[in-house]
Amino acid sequence: MGYSLSLLAIQCSDLDATLSTLNIIRTGQSCEYACERLTGYALPRGWYLVVANRCDHSFLRPDVLGTLSQGNRVVACSIEEHVMFSSAEEWVAGAMVWWVAHSGGHDLTDLKTSATLPPGFQSMADALVAKQEQEGGKAAGVDHYFHIPLNAAKAITGFKHDEVGPGVDYEKFDLLKETTAPKHRRPWWKVWQ
Repeated sequence: MGYSLSLLAIQCSDLDATLSTLNIIRTGQSCEYACERLTGYALPRGWYLVVANRCDHSFLRPDVLGTLSQGNRVVACSIEEHVMFSSAEEWVAGAMVWWVAHSGGHDLTDLKTSATLPPGFQSMADALVAKQEQEGGKAAGVDHYFHIPLNAAKAITGFKHDEVGPGVDYEKFDLLKETTAPKHRRPWWKVWQ
């Protein structure tokens, strides 16, 4: 069993107005991290984190990220540990700044990148690539490449889905609610539906 999550970190001046553009409201109730359909948390570095308990939430669509990043800085991640898929991207002023993705279900050393990667990315990625090689490369029983996109996002926001972050109370996430029902979308890996 593993995580299936969509993460959206937003730097904005008016959180409730920004969330309303996503048709999301804060309920005033607390809950545990990632235990409800939609949760949120004000991270110590000035980001507000929205967590959806599925990897393909509609707030990850490029048109939504483009609109949301008008006047805000946005970092988004998609995580599907069941098939060892991870992606991360940053958007500013309506445009993607960078994007990184790994699909380990097809190839343990798969890594796709686009645009100008964040500072420190190459050294972090090289260290994980070397670690993968030390443990057997494609034949290893572990997938270090999976962490490359997520570590790139962590370097900016200070948060990674499977690590305990300083200053984060995992029992006190905001319970969020969508004000409109999301349209059901077939997950990309379930071709039979």
